[in-house]
Amino acid sequence: MNKTPTPTQTTKIKWEVVYEDEDCISVWKYDVRKTINGPVEVEYKYKRGYTHPLDKKKTLGDLAKEAKKEAKLKKSQS
Repeated sequence: MNKTPTPTQTTKIKWEVVYEDEDCISVWKYDVRKTINGPVEVEYKYKRGYTHPLDKKKTLGDLAKEAKKEAKLKKSQS
């Protein structure tokens, strides 16, 4: 009598998928014992020179301060 493989023998239990982007490398770790709906853990490794998008933006307060400074400079020059 031939023995058929059980589902655990034919499917992966744990695996990782690596995605590489221009800014970072993300590692998605899956474990079927814990959940079958998605990754158990996602790890992001940012490359050198990466700056967060929020660090680049200025707030309205910062823009208002700069506009006041420029207006004062224009008044003092004229």
